[in-house]
Amino acid sequence: MTMETLLLMFLLTHAAGTQDIHTVSKISVQKQQKITIPCLYDQKYVSFPKYMSRGGVWIFSQHVSHNRMSVEDNQAENVFTATLSEAEVSDSGTYWCAVTVSGSDPHVYLDLQVTEAEARLRVSSQTVSGYEGGNVTILCHGASHWCTIRGACVGRDGGSLERTAVSDDGGDVLRVTLWQLQKEDSGWYYCSNENSQMPVNVTVMEALDITQFTTNPSYSTTPLGEDRLDFRRFLWLLLLGAMLPITVCGAVMLIKARNKRKKRAEISNLHDDMNIQQLPKKNGKNNEVACENLYGFTTGNKPITQGNGKNNEVACEDLYETMTGNKQITQGNGKNNEVACEDLYETMTGNKQNTQGNWKNNEVSCEDLYETMTGNKQNTQSLREPDYVNIMKT
Repeated sequence: MTMETLLLMFLLTHAAGTQDIHTVSKISVQKQQKITIPCLYDQKYVSFPKYMSRGGVWIFSQHVSHNRMSVEDNQAENVFTATLSEAEVSDSGTYWCAVTVSGSDPHVYLDLQVTEAEARLRVSSQTVSGYEGGNVTILCHGASHWCTIRGACVGRDGGSLERTAVSDDGGDVLRVTLWQLQKEDSGWYYCSNENSQMPVNVTVMEALDITQFTTNPSYSTTPLGEDRLDFRRFLWLLLLGAMLPITVCGAVMLIKARNKRKKRAEISNLHDDMNIQQLPKKNGKNNEVACENLYGFTTGNKPITQGNGKNNEVACEDLYETMTGNKQITQGNGKNNEVACEDLYETMTGNKQNTQGNWKNNEVSCEDLYETMTGNKQNTQSLREPDYVNIMKT
């Protein structure tokens, strides 16, 4: 084969424009896995359509159009990516990253190898994210170097990249650590060995943009704001802990206030009903009627009385027994009736009334008892029987 023939084959397979597009040269992936291929291009091609082509010779290659291959253009970073899903052995071959322009399309080639067994060079994920100011670690299985897409590398045998360190992690694992991350560190890198490369995309987020942070088992990150995040969580827990007893106390106070309003309404209704039944008193008969009304209002039953001290005494006794649950021993005379009213008064108010065993004091006791239960003072004027009848009719 002559030198002219070799030169012609080189020109056919590596045509002009490759200096404007960059990618990896060879990728291996296991069958049924997904692989993403980054293609970096010059700013002047930002608005032109991009595509992937397949074929051993550029001029005879064809666009890849099956549904397992997708192309996405990130114009902000001047890179488009081709993603092949559920790779098959038959997908192996030569591919081209290309841009559609007038004239000859700029392009660059790469070899894709799909294997039945696990690929020797691999990573758990092709994407990793970290915080600005933090660290990120990538484990490259079967790799010897870590490089940028444009070719600067660091590895076990030397080399350097700014704020990047590599070390052996046992066996054939290369541990790569990018520290004190900056926004400009975002972009495409690759793990490599002597035969192939595996692209990895690093995304650096702002320190406060914690909602986008994702964790991958193959990577460890140490964000600068981690302590600040834990402190915020502590403050939230402290605030919630303080609000809980306040909420419970507020609920209890509302329930108590509602019960008080309910009791006040019941007392008000009691006062209204008893105001209607107000009767005058200045003598035994009227005093008897007052006790009857108190008893009837409290129990809902009307005692049978016949206008004498004894029956009045019975009404007060029944009222005392209804309110206290105890039966009082009385003997049918004014004094014992007086004692019943005194006991009722003391039961309701907690105060003992000074009486002296006569109907007048007993009358005062019933008046006080009436005022205690209704909140109103009864107007008594020793009415005649017809007046009392008229009041009852009213």
